[in-house]
Amino acid sequence: MIATTAPRTHRWLVDIVDATDPTLCGGKAVGLAMLKRIGVSVPRAVCLTTDFYRHWLDVSGFGPRLTELVATAGDADVRPKILEQIRCEVEATPLSADAEAALRQGIGRVTLGRDGDVLSVRSSGVDEDHLDASHAGLHTSRIVPGHDTRAIIAAIKTCWASVWTETAWTYRERLGIPHASAAMAVVVQRYVAAVCSGVAFSADPLTKDRTTVVIEAGWGTAEALVSGKMTPEEYRVSLNGDGPAGAHRRPGRQEEMTVWRDGRSAALPLDDTRRGRPVLNDSQVRELASVAKAVERTLGTPVDLEWVCDGDALWAVQARPITTLTEALHASAHAPTLWTRANLKEVFPELPSPLALSYLTLALNRMFRTYHAAHGYSVAPDSRLVCVIHGRPYLNLSLMQQMTIERGGDPAIVGRLFGGASPVEPRPPAPASRPEIPRSGRARLAREMLATFLGTPYRGHRLFRGMRRQAAALDDRSLEALDDRALSAHADAFFATLMHESTLGRLHEVVSAQSRAYMTLEALLTAWMPTDVDGLLKRLMTGLGTLPNVRMTYRLMDLAALAVQDSRARAYFTGDLDEDALAGYEAALGGTAVLAGLRAFLREFGHRGPYESDVMSARFADDPGPVLRLVQLHVRAGATQDAARHAAERSRVRHVAMADVRCVLHEGRGSLAFVAQWTLFRIMCSALHRLLALRDECRHVMTMMVAHLRRVALEIGRRARRDNVLADPTDVFFLTFDEMPRVLVERDGAWRLLAAERRRQRESDAQLQAPDIVSDDGTAGGVERAADAPGDNELLGYGVSSGIVTGRVRVLRSAETIGHLSGEIVVIPAIEPTLTPIFPLVRGFIAEMGGLLSHAAILAREYGLPAVVSVHGATRRLRDGDRVELDGSTGRIRVLERAG
Repeated sequence: MIATTAPRTHRWLVDIVDATDPTLCGGKAVGLAMLKRIGVSVPRAVCLTTDFYRHWLDVSGFGPRLTELVATAGDADVRPKILEQIRCEVEATPLSADAEAALRQGIGRVTLGRDGDVLSVRSSGVDEDHLDASHAGLHTSRIVPGHDTRAIIAAIKTCWASVWTETAWTYRERLGIPHASAAMAVVVQRYVAAVCSGVAFSADPLTKDRTTVVIEAGWGTAEALVSGKMTPEEYRVSLNGDGPAGAHRRPGRQEEMTVWRDGRSAALPLDDTRRGRPVLNDSQVRELASVAKAVERTLGTPVDLEWVCDGDALWAVQARPITTLTEALHASAHAPTLWTRANLKEVFPELPSPLALSYLTLALNRMFRTYHAAHGYSVAPDSRLVCVIHGRPYLNLSLMQQMTIERGGDPAIVGRLFGGASPVEPRPPAPASRPEIPRSGRARLAREMLATFLGTPYRGHRLFRGMRRQAAALDDRSLEALDDRALSAHADAFFATLMHESTLGRLHEVVSAQSRAYMTLEALLTAWMPTDVDGLLKRLMTGLGTLPNVRMTYRLMDLAALAVQDSRARAYFTGDLDEDALAGYEAALGGTAVLAGLRAFLREFGHRGPYESDVMSARFADDPGPVLRLVQLHVRAGATQDAARHAAERSRVRHVAMADVRCVLHEGRGSLAFVAQWTLFRIMCSALHRLLALRDECRHVMTMMVAHLRRVALEIGRRARRDNVLADPTDVFFLTFDEMPRVLVERDGAWRLLAAERRRQRESDAQLQAPDIVSDDGTAGGVERAADAPGDNELLGYGVSSGIVTGRVRVLRSAETIGHLSGEIVVIPAIEPTLTPIFPLVRGFIAEMGGLLSHAAILAREYGLPAVVSVHGATRRLRDGDRVELDGSTGRIRVLERAG
């Protein structure tokens, strides 16, 4: 039975300094009271106690109803629905008149009668922020106008409802906290308009060093820091006794700041007066370090202290124990795992085939474990890099962040490099500081980095050269000549070779090396140069010239140029390419140089195709329609682009960037220092260029293997349909890679039923929404930022290819519907690699998914195309004909004019 007896009314509401009883006021309020009592500046606040909460339960009559609902929530299958019902009823149940009167009195004590004040309404759980039960981020906070009593009441009830989320329920069960005792106090506090904000750790959570205070700081409110959309500025303060002795500042990277404006949070681009300027001055750093250690002495344990600065004074808004301190480099085993569709969404269709999902999960999980085990990293045997949720593949974002931390890096960079950092992604439990890696770990990391820059580029080149030879031999193999058992044996042998641990380990070495090389080169240039390192690196990563996808685009540009000069070909491509026209392309183009060029193109790139990572997707050789449509786009645009001139221009941009680095390094340095730094830079930059090229080469070569697998699968499917083992030849794509070879030799298997059931499951999955970020505790990360709301005329993402352009928007959802392009700014959910030939025809692109090292970003820089990725809801918030300004450096997009 949930206790609802109403105690004395004077305990309903207490001033924050008197909120010393955790069972009455909750952990957050008690923490604020402690800060206030030791002399720390805390914004004015009152606490609505758990007695106030229980009075509401009693007087409203909702208490017995709540008890009844909680009793039925024990069954995990019905719990989500029951908890959702509880939350709805909590928010719909009114306050009594006497409770509302007490609340108004409390609000007056916080606002002092000033109508313009803004309030922060914050949950304060009974077991929150205590040593044995830190509920950080578990419950809810809201910001509301101080004069709007209705909004304040709604925010209070939202805090109460947060007691009954599935995450909170699971947390209580894990700690053995009875649900019947669950109660929520609420802090109503003056909201401080932050000029800057952050967190101060009284000890380094990664190294456990209690003689160092780590302070993270950023401009505006903490939302950008929490969301992972910025790298915070870091101050490491060494202590002499308990007082600060010296501080070392590491600059951060911030493109936007969140402020409170017009009654809501708004994300604004960081202005030039703040960019590059220290967030905190020396006295503020010393003050925060002293306060953090004072709180640590009071609690008797290391703490993290959340703070804000309004320009005049520093304010503490929360303090709690660092419960992750003893966990060193690894997050808690109980922490939710975050999964992202980043990278995979670019190269697989919305619903990949079961066959593709089976080889993807096996290959990526095995290659991750093989590589890290070989290099001495501690990876749990059951850890997975890839899983399948509702028929879609997801990458383990938490695992990638963990391995970044273990290498001494900043986990926030994972989202920046590859995409997938959610707007509401929780901040990792550790700060973005570099951990003190043990000596054995430093030696391991040194070996890995030496291999990255000196060995991996050459091993990758040899690996892919061998795989090209293997693919050529497979292409010459006549599958039709094999009997059923020989064909099954061939499929088994092919899978065994492709999935061999040594091959997968070498593949992972190549595809992961570019991120290590980028992070190292970025850190080196940041330490050496005062200039815009981010923009410089983007210019350095262009003009590579050897990328297969770029060669493919240049071949299509050359075909279009030929077509424009030939009257028959020009007539064909300027007409409508309907199904009949596409089917009759050889007759229409017979005898022209264009047809000869197209055949040569298909010999080189026929194994490629839209969403080519999925074996079920057709190749260009199967269906040249997508190639013909891409040529048509260039012909309709006039085919004015010259491939050779374009490649030379991008190479010039890279050489200018190299010259800029040389010039900056030469200034103020002696000859020996300059030669040493320039040589090291040249080695690292050259390696990064080769690794970026190898990433695209990997895609090109691996699709050769997938193309052969497609040949094998279709041949098995054809024979299985002939023998009535499968209902349709394409049913073979609804088997797994280990099932497929058995179809022709185990004919008593219920293959038809199995394929039919998986088709039904795929249709069912198609009805489900798949957020780009999900957590294994059942929460989703697809919530839109509040900052996106004001007028919806400003969008923010990651700038991945520099340049500022203005133009009209064209929203694309499929290649078949493009029709015509002429200098628009393209908006798309994710750029599929074989769609990049449209890049020379557009002015810029915006994608909802992607990162600095994603396929689309690498290719955008190669074409000199300004680009912004990871823009949440871009295809929904922008419409055809909108006029926008896109800044590929800052990631900022402004709507200048809405389409009529």
